[in-house]
Amino acid sequence: MCRHKFEHLGNGLSDLPTVRAYIARMRIKTDLARALLLDTLDAAEKGRADTMLRVLEVKAAAGEASTEVTDLAMRVCGGAAFRKDVGVERNFRDARAATVMAPTTDVLYDFIGKVECGMPLFG
Repeated sequence: MCRHKFEHLGNGLSDLPTVRAYIARMRIKTDLARALLLDTLDAAEKGRADTMLRVLEVKAAAGEASTEVTDLAMRVCGGAAFRKDVGVERNFRDARAATVMAPTTDVLYDFIGKVECGMPLFG
């Protein structure tokens, strides 16, 4: 990654501290979503009592992480991110679908909040 150079400067994107920070943030968000997914799978396999809560959480967390990561990717790639052959703009657009497709992230937050407040999930 980050092997391309700016022709007029002779340095690459990875030479910029802000870009490295964006890439670090993308990695952290991705790792957090992956860890929650793995815990959700563990909960489902073991029949844990928190399985439904984990399923709700992982959809919300992954949806939010994908929008944050693709937003950062657009910043890192700049204008090149809009080129169809790069693929970043497609991921950017598709990531937003997770937050608006049922159950929306806002609805998931309500469900998760109900569970945390001891309220019935569906009722």
